[in-house]
This record gives sequence, C-alpha cells and structure tokens, in this order.
Amino acid sequence: MAGDVQSAWIAAGAAIVVSLVSLGTAVWTSIQGGRAAREQAARQAATDRSLAVLNSRLGEEQDAAKAKRDYEYEARKRLYTELYPLAYQLQQAARHARHRIMNLALATRIGALATGPDNWITGRDPYYFTSVIHNLIAPLAIQELITRKLTLLDLALDSDLQGQHLIAGRAYEAFRSDFTLVDPRYPPIAFGAAGARYAPPENPAAAPPSEPEQRWKWRQGLYSGQISEAVGALLTTESTTVRAMTYAEFAKALAGADLRAEADPPGRAGEMKRALGPLIEIFRAFHPACRPITWRILLAQAACYRALAAAAAGGGTFEAVLGAARYTVDKDRKPFDWIGEDPRAIPPALRGQVDFAAEQASAFTAANLFLDHTVRDLAE
Repeated sequence: MAGDVQSAWIAAGAAIVVSLVSLGTAVWTSIQGGRAAREQAARQAATDRSLAVLNSRLGEEQDAAKAKRDYEYEARKRLYTELYPLAYQLQQAARHARHRIMNLALATRIGALATGPDNWITGRDPYYFTSVIHNLIAPLAIQELITRKLTLLDLALDSDLQGQHLIAGRAYEAFRSDFTLVDPRYPPIAFGAAGARYAPPENPAAAPPSEPEQRWKWRQGLYSGQISEAVGALLTTESTTVRAMTYAEFAKALAGADLRAEADPPGRAGEMKRALGPLIEIFRAFHPACRPITWRILLAQAACYRALAAAAAGGGTFEAVLGAARYTVDKDRKPFDWIGEDPRAIPPALRGQVDFAAEQASAFTAANLFLDHTVRDLAE
C-alpha cells in the first residue's frame, strides 16, 4: 500500500512537472510570438512608411515631370509662334544682304564705283545707295526684334534657333568691329603712308580726305549706339506689332529724300536720315580700295549670313556650319573679288601704291577668323 502511495506521489509530481513545462513552453511561445508579431508589425510599419515616402516622391517627380512637360510645351508653342516667322524673315534678309555685298564687289570690278557720273553710289539716281543702306541694316533690325522677345521666351528649348540667333548677333557685332579687325589677331593692313595706323577723327574735317588717306582717316565702322539708332530707323509699328520695313516701305517713308544730300528733309524722313547718318557716312562715295576695313566687315557679315543659311538648313555640327561658310576655295571667293581686270576697278590715286591682291586675300582670312570666333562661341 505504501508503494501505491509513493507511486501516486511520483505520478502527481511528474504531472505537475509536465504541466509546469507545458505552461513555461506556452508562456515562452506566447512571449516569442508576441515579440515576433511586434517585430513583424514594426517591419510592416517601416515598409509602409518607406512605401509612403516612395509614393510621395514618385508623385512629386511625376508632378514635376508633368509640370516641366507642360511648361516646355507652352514655352515651345510661344517660341515657335513668336520667333519662327522672324527667323524666316532673318534668313531672307540675310540672303539679300549677302547678295548686296556680292553686288558691291561686282560694281567695283566692272568700274561702276569709279569716280564719275556713272558711279552707282554717287550718281544722280539715289536708288542704289538707298538699297545698299536698307539691305545691310535689314537683317540687323530683325535680329534686334528677336533679341527683344527673348526676355519672354526660352531660347534654350531650340538649339537651332539659338545657334541662328548667335550667328546673326555676330553679324550685328561686325559693324562695330572696325578696330577689332585690325588688331594683332588679324592680318595687318598696309594703309599706305609709312607707319600710318587706322585713326579716324571723332569729328571729320569739312573737306573729305583724299582717296589714299581715306584708308585710315575715314571712320569705317559704327559704335553700338549708332547701330541701334540705324536699326530703329528701319522699324515700323502696326497696331502693337513692331517689324522691319520692306525696301518699298523704307523708300516710301523717306518720301523721295536722297540720303546722300547734306540737308535733312522735314518730318519722319529727316528723323530717319539723322538716325542713319553714321552708316550713310561709311558708304558715302564707298570703294573697297579706300575703305579696306569696311570691306573686311562686309566679308565677315557675308560669311555669317552664309553660316546662318547653313545652320537654318540643318548644317549639322558646328564644324560643318563653319566649313560651309568659310572663304576656302576660289568659288567661294570669286563673287567677292572686287579687283577684276577693268582698269577702273582701282582708283588712279591708289594704283601701284597698295598690293590689292594681297589685301583681298588678307580680307578673306580676316573674315574666316571672325567666323571662327562666331562658331567657337556657338559651340560653347
């Protein structure tokens, strides 16, 4: 009987131990399960927070991308609406200016700029002189209109328009580059007299200098303000639109006034003539032999206008645009050769005084260098 009691106690103890172990296991499992649940919940919360941040960031980026697309769409639409018509006008005006420069070379070559009653610039009919002034200033006037609009337009959205604007800007700058085109970076000009340098007086003498002295005593470029005034003379306003005058409108606004005359006509024509005055003086009795720096300016502008045409036509790389515009081979130079074989091409007072063939070659080199600077600025 005692053995039975002992066995019962042992069984009861074992049961208690098993119960305690089970209870401990259950408690441990519960604790571990709760910890795991809490850790899982924490991980899920962290994941949810990360996803929320990511979704917010993606949403912001999508909103920013949409805003950028909307901005660029509207900006491009404004850019194309405002500038493409002007860019086309600029290309046409540049082509006419380039042809006028070629025509000045032709006129010189055939003796039509020789002193006398048949001189196209100084002759009785003012048409040729008036058309020279209009043709040379028209592309600069359109360039000015494009520049005025850039405060409201993002030109960086169209690299083609940006390049054309820079090239046209260099043509604008050429007119104020008379001193630049004779600095040491460019081929020297033999002005005629020993040691003579380009030094035009601020106030020209009442009597014009002789043809040889015009080479360094006649102002052959413009100041920036003078270009701006000349450009303003060519602009007209219709309602709220400002545009450059056609030649017919320009001639009509002058009301028959001769720009070469000393006296100013009354009214608007007189205002235009005064604004154009410095440009008129550059081309008064113009001859490339007497104004070698002006001729360099014109060749530089013609090169810029040819580069402008190449860029507008999708000329490819800057190097390709440069190659299309440089005076590299004879066919590029021949239309601008003003010497020719007519003995009247060179003024008598300058015959034998200057090597004009060498001067012509150096003028082409100077224009190429000026264009190099243009394309280098474009590349940057």
